[in-house]
Formats: sequence, C-alpha cells, structure tokens
Amino acid sequence: MQTNTRKERFSIAYIHAVAARAGFEMFEPKVDIDSVDGVVRSAAGRRPQIDFQAKSTSRDVVKSDHVAFSIPKKNYDDLRAETVNPRILIVVILPDDEADWMSQSEEELTMRKCGYWVSLRGLGPSENSVAVTLRIPRGQLFDSQQLAKMMGRAQIGPVI
Repeated sequence: MQTNTRKERFSIAYIHAVAARAGFEMFEPKVDIDSVDGVVRSAAGRRPQIDFQAKSTSRDVVKSDHVAFSIPKKNYDDLRAETVNPRILIVVILPDDEADWMSQSEEELTMRKCGYWVSLRGLGPSENSVAVTLRIPRGQLFDSQQLAKMMGRAQIGPVI
C-alpha cells in the first residue's frame, strides 16, 4: 500500500476512534462523489449526522494559532455548499516517520499527533482555480468533546 493510502486509512481510523469515544457511529460511503469520505451519525434525538472530508499530512502545516492546509478547489466548493447535513473538513496531522504514527502495548494504544476540523459553510467562492489554502484555528481540535458539541448543534440544523 502506498504511503498516501496508508495516511488516508490512518486518518479514517483516527476519526473512527474519536466518533466511537463520543458514542457515535461512523461509516464510509462506497463512492466519494461529493467530497464526502465519511459520515458520523448519532442514534439519539433527531438522528443528526455530520458529513466529512478527511485529509492527512505530515508536512509542517501547524502554525502558532492555526493550521494552514491547502485543499483542491473542487473539495473547497463541495464543502462550502448549502446542504441538509453539516459538512466539515478534518485534517489529521501525522509524524514524519511512519513508525511514529502509532505505538501499542498491553497497556495502551497511542495514535500520535491529532486532527483539526473546520466548517466551510458560508464561505464565498475562491478565485483560485486549482487549490485553496485554509486557516484552521488550532482551538478546533477534532476530539470527542468537540464532536459531541458539533453533533448537538447538528441536532438543531446544518450550521455547526
């Protein structure tokens, strides 16, 4: 398996673990047609769900107050569209050395580094033709507490 494919699968595993910890189901559509790599769904209340696009990188994108991450223009346009379900981009940051991505013992399983999330809903069109660089606030760590808050807001409507 190529390195980029392993990064992609690792990011999905990270998101799956965060969703499980928060008490939500995560699944992947068979085909990514609309920049949706997966869906996190709640079995409570109105059964809200959040669609997501997953990206991962081991490049130096973490700055003092934000994560600078570039996505293809198609993904940018798809993720900012008005949709029934909220959509977010999740960027998982990985160590440079693949051997450092994860460690395991009888006592613990550790996945190294973390993910950040951003909603592009309401952003305007970009004049860029190939890619758009986003500034994701470092406070938007993708963890089970943030996911639970997002799901609570998704219960009310598509804006998170």
